Amino acid sequence: MAIIRRDLGAGHHFLYNDKLMTEPGVDMFSHEFWLFQNKITGEAKGRGTTIFIEHDTQHWVLRHFRRGGLVGKCLSDQYFFLGVERSRPFEEFRLLAKMREHGLRVPVPVGAHIHRRGFIYRGNLITQNIPASQDLHHMLTREPLTKADWYAVGEALAKMHACQIYHHDANIRNIMMDNERNIWLIDFDRCHQRRGNHWKKDNLSRLLRSLNKEKSLNTQFYWTQDDWQYCLEGYRSN
Repeated sequence: MAIIRRDLGAGHHFLYNDKLMTEPGVDMFSHEFWLFQNKITGEAKGRGTTIFIEHDTQHWVLRHFRRGGLVGKCLSDQYFFLGVERSRPFEEFRLLAKMREHGLRVPVPVGAHIHRRGFIYRGNLITQNIPASQDLHHMLTREPLTKADWYAVGEALAKMHACQIYHHDANIRNIMMDNERNIWLIDFDRCHQRRGNHWKKDNLSRLLRSLNKEKSLNTQFYWTQDDWQYCLEGYRSN
């Protein structure tokens, strides 16, 4: 894989994996383009809309970057431009590529795009879809995970931390399991490499808070404090 940067006129900038995307263009990062091509296979709602695409023999996930919170109500999908390489789609693409090099189970980056206009930009990211997978929140509303599953969750987090990767939002919805029960980590917007170890405990605490929150919100949520101990065992085994 070679990561190639391409800068076009009118403020368009691309970063892409040349083995998965041969000729990036603005249309490829447009919801409307794929809708017209009848290649959208599904959607996921969050701060914005993430769409799932079947393109040739590939299965892609296209995410348009949107802000949350109070700022999002004013700026929605607009970000202050601090440089192409410091844009959120480019930073996430490069971080995913680095983690893949270290053997971490994270989405394969396909392409990133930003469109700059003056002091602001909008951005998009395409990654490969994780086949036959679902997030743990969805799974836990239907059935419990095994001790081995929780151990694997802890191992995955430990491997991420061993690479000094800080996850900005390590909640249960950002952990996936495939049909072979492998654990994957997703959504690395605003994530980065960080020195030291003091922040790692807070990353784990964020996950624990999300589990307790979902336990209180859902009538059925198959998770207990014993499961958390199995997760910690897996984390400490690395």
